[in-house]
Amino acid sequence: MNDKITKSKISLSAIMPVYNEELLVAKAIDITYNSLNTVCEKFELIIVNDCSTDKSAEIIEKIIKEYESIKLIHHKKNLGIGGAFKTGVENANNDFVILVPVDNPLEIEELLSYLDRASVCDIVVGCRIERVGYTMVAKTASFVYNRILIPLLFNIGLEDVNWIQLYKRVIFAEKIIEIENNGIFFLAEILIKAKRAHLIIAEVPTKMKKRLHGKPTCFKYSAMFKTFINMMKLFFDLNSKKMKRTN
Repeated sequence: MNDKITKSKISLSAIMPVYNEELLVAKAIDITYNSLNTVCEKFELIIVNDCSTDKSAEIIEKIIKEYESIKLIHHKKNLGIGGAFKTGVENANNDFVILVPVDNPLEIEELLSYLDRASVCDIVVGCRIERVGYTMVAKTASFVYNRILIPLLFNIGLEDVNWIQLYKRVIFAEKIIEIENNGIFFLAEILIKAKRAHLIIAEVPTKMKKRLHGKPTCFKYSAMFKTFINMMKLFFDLNSKKMKRTN
């Protein structure tokens, strides 16, 4: 299959935040690097170790010696997935950036689906066909967040605001969008601000893999509460600015 793929001329920086993922990170790097190397003429993989307390950093440092085009950046304190993504963007050199979760590394077919739309869009949003490995609480929270709260408060017309997304780097480099949130809400924040900036957004269907080790931090009750607070804060901030403009 790989022999039939014409490599994309789109230059891509893949950003992989890592926090205490010693059981998953080696495979995630291998899969993602292989996909990038197969699909892209020019690419880099930026791994941001978000102050892991397990053996993640040690494993990554050993692995990356075997690869080219991989950068490793260490945070001295934990900044969250949004903070790690911002660090990755600040150190990216290519025209497009994409977030790569450790528990869902990019397969070749998935990466191609994003790049196929990238040439005509500012942002490409992955829309999960199915939530895999979710508990009933997680499924309910995801449904309420994606299908009720975000549409009700922001009306951005997207089915999935909490998954892998690809962006033109210039969006951040030229401060068309400035990311304020360090938690998982940063993904929705970008899309909400992108809609208000009239950027071109496309959705592509994607598959979700079941997490084999550990639990995602986004479904801890503390993380869900923080996401709700950040969501309401952005809602009131945007509406406050709107009221000031109309007065």
